[in-house]
Amino acid sequence: MPNARPTPIRSFDTLMTTFKYLLETSTCIELLRGNKRVRQQCIERNPYCCISAITAIELLYGAYDAPEPYREQEIAKAKMLIDYYTVVGIDEIPEAFSREKLRLESVGQIIEDFDLMIGITGREANMTVVTHNLKHFNRIEGIKTEDWTL
Repeated sequence: MPNARPTPIRSFDTLMTTFKYLLETSTCIELLRGNKRVRQQCIERNPYCCISAITAIELLYGAYDAPEPYREQEIAKAKMLIDYYTVVGIDEIPEAFSREKLRLESVGQIIEDFDLMIGITGREANMTVVTHNLKHFNRIEGIKTEDWTL
């Protein structure tokens, strides 16, 4: 029986011609919390926004970790956001991820693996990574970032 949900894996060639913004987890959390600036930016740039499979994982983990009686509500909100945006896989980034992780380690600027995967996905697909953590993500060589909370 075929899966009703489309596969999250898309070629970077398709991504580069379709999407311009990769919403990082902190941006999605701001959106879920009702941040009006982030919401307005997402509305204005909607057809050009997507999220990483890593962001989907982080959002669901945070929702499942929410205390009762809020857990079910948080899970529903996270799933709604994930279903709304195209989810980009990470199947095309292993080599670029490995090289950048080694570079960052060599200069003492370690980034958490999930964040590095999101950043490399954006960089390799020539998208702007939208994050509230510019200082952290700007350590990644060649990345384009924006903070829509400002």
